Amino acid sequence: MDIFNCLDELQVELFQGSTGEIEAKYYELCSTVVEGDAAKRIRNINLDTFQTQLKSSLEEALYIANEQSGKAIYFEYDMENDWESAFFVCDEYSRLSEEDDNWASDWIEEIEGPSHKEFAQIYQENGFNATEKAKAITLFLIVRTLVAFWIVANSIKVDIPLCIGFHAQDPIMRIKE
Repeated sequence: MDIFNCLDELQVELFQGSTGEIEAKYYELCSTVVEGDAAKRIRNINLDTFQTQLKSSLEEALYIANEQSGKAIYFEYDMENDWESAFFVCDEYSRLSEEDDNWASDWIEEIEGPSHKEFAQIYQENGFNATEKAKAITLFLIVRTLVAFWIVANSIKVDIPLCIGFHAQDPIMRIKE
């Protein structure tokens, strides 16, 4: 299993399917690849507080983007640093088809986002992709983060492109183009 190929597939699935189907697919993958209850452990983590904090920070980013004529908002989380995150209001944007995410490095404002220590702990126990187990767990953690973000993004009015990625992810994922 190549984690980056899976991320490419995940981007397509985001544009096509429901988040419930996506989460179920990656839960099943994790359950199949990883012995024990790792998939259940990840699935059972309550994301209500995380989503509330995401929504608050996203609303602030949208306000700033509106005030400063931002062209896109990029949400980045750092799996290796307690899942800490930030929203970046960017003054440029390139569509996914252009294969150029340099715009996300050129931001005009940064807004602190939430962290998620439980996700970070599970990630640190396994690493990014050294084993098939690590890959399956990492993918499911990414999917749970993505779905939480997608739910929040769809609960409020967003009129500009909205993207998400873990630190150093390339390409970053589009929630809304």
